[in-house]
Amino acid sequence: MTNSKLRYTLLLVFASLLLVPLATPLLASVSATSLTFTRAPPGYNPQTGAFTMDSQLTDDNSINGGRVCVMFDYFIFNAQAGQTLQAQVQSAGKPVSYIILNSPSGLYRFQNSNCGYGNWGPVEAFTSPTTITWVAPAEGQYVIILLTNGFYGGQVFFTPQ
Repeated sequence: MTNSKLRYTLLLVFASLLLVPLATPLLASVSATSLTFTRAPPGYNPQTGAFTMDSQLTDDNSINGGRVCVMFDYFIFNAQAGQTLQAQVQSAGKPVSYIILNSPSGLYRFQNSNCGYGNWGPVEAFTSPTTITWVAPAEGQYVIILLTNGFYGGQVFFTPQ
């Protein structure tokens, strides 16, 4: 009896030693890790997540000329393939949207677009507290742009988790 229990225990230990190293890379590739932002909006408070959108796109073709059609600001970060960006976002009442693009090329195209019009992929809008969960498709530099139509002088809250 004792001999079979010892064999069974040794077999379980041996199997565990083989399976754990095989499973570890799979677990590491899907686990979320925190991202470091290489650029945040001016006046961004990392403790509260509060900031005021500082940049704007204007419609130079309008009759009144130079009307603000989009207020925006952005965060730049590097990510590995499979790395997750998770954050809480909230506006102070006006609908705010976000898009995530490759940077710097996507950011350049957005900043030089006609009032933010373009093929940006999914643009998600929110007014109440919302959770953003995004997984990097490939290693690279990305930008999350928070934007709203027209002028907006209120605060936006962006709190990465």
